[in-house]
Amino acid sequence: MRTRIYNKCTDQEITEYLKRGGDTLFIGVGVTELHGQLPVDCESILVEGVALAMAEKADGLALINLPYFHAGATAIGKSTINISIKAGYEYLLALIYAVYKLGFKKIVMISAHGPAYLTINSVCMDFFHDTHTPILHIDLPHAMAIAKENGWQSSGDMMTDFNDLIYGAYKIMRQLEYIPVIADFDREAFLAKRKEGNRKQWFKKDLHKLNYSTGGFGSYYAELEEHGGLEYSASQEERDERGETGLALLYDLVDKFDPAHFLTLLDALDEAVNDDIIKRFTHLDNGVPYK
Repeated sequence: MRTRIYNKCTDQEITEYLKRGGDTLFIGVGVTELHGQLPVDCESILVEGVALAMAEKADGLALINLPYFHAGATAIGKSTINISIKAGYEYLLALIYAVYKLGFKKIVMISAHGPAYLTINSVCMDFFHDTHTPILHIDLPHAMAIAKENGWQSSGDMMTDFNDLIYGAYKIMRQLEYIPVIADFDREAFLAKRKEGNRKQWFKKDLHKLNYSTGGFGSYYAELEEHGGLEYSASQEERDERGETGLALLYDLVDKFDPAHFLTLLDALDEAVNDDIIKRFTHLDNGVPYK
């Protein structure tokens, strides 16, 4: 195909994709929030890049331009656009129904933002119980862990890998020039402020043990420096090099994760639900909308 990005395809290209039996859509669900010296859309670009690479690998299309969802603790930043979970849920659910009606039956949403599951998992569950069609949420850190088990050649440090993947995503989305070059960054001052923020909120460490990630209780960061900040490049040459390195890392991640395998599992789940379970438990298919 000329491009795998849904938003950049023509109507005819999408129609032909569906007509030949294509039914797979990878959706990058992003966020717009403070992230150190990186652009505020970096986690949106990250999942868009992964969605594109997965679409290329698994004969799908990648839907992009979904950057405004619940941010959470980064709301202390003047740049953070913090959408309520409810508003994001309603928008995303409406979007899923819209593309489902077009003929996309294998729908995979990809996120990299900690609290994103609060929105996306709820959409997956409600959509399934209403349509009996399973759709999937891929949380990027989980995908990274699976890829490592399959031989992904990463650094071994999750945050280093995450930052490299961001560079790779900007590269694959042809937006690398938007990552700023900072030649005189005061790393020691930055780290001191981060430690100060962590020290102020010592009580959060044990609270996080009670639930998944950042979804068990509402909170704010105490200092801007606590989220992102060490991903900067000191020169354009360094930025370009990190873009190339990150792009190779991103493609290797997707290769070792193997999205086609999980699409096969999604098909098996769909078959089990609709060809077996619902036929035996007929009250599940009573035609009443799930509310």
